Amino acid sequence: MISNKFNYKNIDVKNKRLIKNSLLTYFVKGGAIIISIFMLPAYMRFFENPDILGLWFTALSILSWFLVFDLGVGNGLRNYLVQSFEENNQDDIKKYISSAYFIVGTVVFAISTFGYISFGYLDWNKILHVQTTVLSNDTLLSVVRIIFIGIMLQFLLRLISSILMAMQKAALPNFISLISSALLLLFLMMMTSSTITENLKNLSYINLLTSTVPLLLATIIVFRTKMKNFFPKIKYFSKLHAKNIMKLGGAFFWIQMMYLIISNTNEFLINGLIGSRFVVDYKIYYSLFSMIGVLFSIALAPVWSEVTGAITRGEIKWIRNIYYKFFKLGLLATLGLVIMIFSIQFIVDIWLKEKTIKINTTYSIIFALSTIMVMWSAIVSNFVNGLGKLKLQFIFLTVGAVLNVLISILLAKLFDVWIVIVIANILSLLPYCVIQTLWLNNYFKE
Repeated sequence: MISNKFNYKNIDVKNKRLIKNSLLTYFVKGGAIIISIFMLPAYMRFFENPDILGLWFTALSILSWFLVFDLGVGNGLRNYLVQSFEENNQDDIKKYISSAYFIVGTVVFAISTFGYISFGYLDWNKILHVQTTVLSNDTLLSVVRIIFIGIMLQFLLRLISSILMAMQKAALPNFISLISSALLLLFLMMMTSSTITENLKNLSYINLLTSTVPLLLATIIVFRTKMKNFFPKIKYFSKLHAKNIMKLGGAFFWIQMMYLIISNTNEFLINGLIGSRFVVDYKIYYSLFSMIGVLFSIALAPVWSEVTGAITRGEIKWIRNIYYKFFKLGLLATLGLVIMIFSIQFIVDIWLKEKTIKINTTYSIIFALSTIMVMWSAIVSNFVNGLGKLKLQFIFLTVGAVLNVLISILLAKLFDVWIVIVIANILSLLPYCVIQTLWLNNYFKE
């Protein structure tokens, strides 16, 4: 974005909006990073037993998978709303929003009812690898149900984030997330540790409230102000608009699910293949290296919707120029990862104090490579999502999801160390990143 003769006044509207959204998101995410620094030590003080903390992270990870079962409605809504905003088609805006809420509301009711009842028939001690002498199945069932209800409510309420992204307000969904994290950290610092059972139940209720109340308040505020003429109503439900959302959303849903298997199953795989106490070690490395990826993704946050708007207007040249700039930004982020490798032991010692761990340099290098893969996939995915060109992503992330599980199991049996799960992430994302990049380069040349 910066030239030798940088003058903000001379930048066109699209680039100004992109810069403004990115800077606001950086400001918000800066707060989120500060909170995340204190979050893990707060968890470790609250759960003195690393096995129980690993159990908590694993349960959250498993149940968060349900968030992809919005059938991609949020992403489908986002793309169609951008087009409707560009065309100032208020009738379409009303119908897309109302249809999306009706679809997700129906799905949430069905899954919530089925999940709440069916969970009672499962052996959660076996699923989460916890001895009954440590926690009873009834306790685990209560905790799982509370977390599950919170996630189902997020399911519906998170549609406001898709609407805000379509409105080119990329910083606001991150601000909502910041508030949720801040509230959770506040409660963690204020609550006194009790028995394992009480700790898990109390934290489950707190997690439910902190994850849903900010989204609910944001929904009320948006539909009482900027979008007051577009409040979801059953009379605006349209089968055609619902079909459009579901058709595009279906592809997004599958892609989300496959990427989730690659990136969000690490805690579960480490817990099942290596041991729950190693989940905490994983989270320490992940929390630090993922910061670089988060900082990079902040700049990407407004890109998807901007690309959709630009393609609607036929501005391919602008899309291409921004695309190549992000690869240059990726090189800068890679430099940050190199610095992290050499300074991580110092950072961990200050961060965790008496709870610090001995950092393995090889593990640090592997995490740096994993973060590079995540950033690379984020660049190409945001552009193809904005363009609506999902075929290669659909195919290669499906292949990657299968590879991730198979490679994780194979390497875990061969080496019995948790870092092989991160290596599996790298190997499973590599084919997609290479092929999708070649396709995009060719697309822009043509």
